[in-house]
Amino acid sequence: MRYDKVFRFLLFAFIIGSALGLVGGLVLGGERHASAHSTKAPAGKGKATTSTTAADKAPEPMTAERARAIGANELGMVLVLEYHKITKPEDQNAPEPDYCRSALHFKQDIELLKSEGYYPITVKELATGNIAIPAGKSPVVLTFDDSSPGQYRVLEDGSIDPECAVGILQAAAKDGTWPMKASFFVLLDVTPPDNILFGQPDLQQEKMRNLVKWGCEVGSHTYTHLNFQKSTSDVIRKELALSKQKIEQLVGGDYQVYTLCVPYGAYPEDVSILRSGEHEGVSYAYKAALEVAGGPSYSPFSTKFDPMRILRIEVQHDALKRAVDNLKKNPDLRYISDGDPAVVSVPASTSEKLGNLADKLGRPVITY
Repeated sequence: MRYDKVFRFLLFAFIIGSALGLVGGLVLGGERHASAHSTKAPAGKGKATTSTTAADKAPEPMTAERARAIGANELGMVLVLEYHKITKPEDQNAPEPDYCRSALHFKQDIELLKSEGYYPITVKELATGNIAIPAGKSPVVLTFDDSSPGQYRVLEDGSIDPECAVGILQAAAKDGTWPMKASFFVLLDVTPPDNILFGQPDLQQEKMRNLVKWGCEVGSHTYTHLNFQKSTSDVIRKELALSKQKIEQLVGGDYQVYTLCVPYGAYPEDVSILRSGEHEGVSYAYKAALEVAGGPSYSPFSTKFDPMRILRIEVQHDALKRAVDNLKKNPDLRYISDGDPAVVSVPASTSEKLGNLADKLGRPVITY
């Protein structure tokens, strides 16, 4: 009898212990599971902790105080640089022929611009005023005329020649402080044929698409490097229409040619023919055009800026260094970005050489 009582006691204790263990495991285990996998705090216990990065924060609005601290002057002048042939002479220190820049000197040009606080944009970005560069930097536009082979050359192994303009620009962009931006003005039917879309016929479409993919602009230099002053209106319209059409077909997608580089800087008597027209059902519209010379460009926010006559500096010999030094000696003439493309920041008093702020800029103006 005594053994029966002991047995019943042990059985009862085992059942009670098992039940308590099961309940405790569910409660404690459930809490551990929730804490290990959930970022939400229990209801009524406050908000969950989340990480916030700089990209999540809205940019601070531009103020006169910030613009003054930066020294912003977005009415200042902009360097628009003109290159033609990028060459690889045996003697890199030999005098450069006209329209040529050695690969070595082009590399030095980029290093100079970097060291002096310049930052590349395209012609389209200049003309539209969409100058999105870091605060304190100055925009510079690199333009390349005539699509010669030294501007973009692919080697037999499929790599880009590090001594061509594109190869040098890619190398400059590797550190992340200098974007791959430039404007190329290409030819489509000329002699020698090497100047047709950088030569290498089998790679022409690939090159065009790559340039746009990398952030560059491709614009018209007409179909045959036409001299407008020696041509009829009908021929001018034909060249402008077919050039734009061909470039857009090669690039594909929704790419639209925005800019025209006027061959020889020879403008037609009626400049309106460059802005828009039509040839055999093919229409065109250009909203910016480049001169062949003239010096630094005016700011797109200035009354002196004409998007159809953007001034340039041909880079030969020491022309670039002289232009950079001139703006160093006259800092009130240099475009300095406020870092916010949504507004225009200028000192309350600016040089008469810069012109006045244009009306209807489509964005707020901050003066200090």
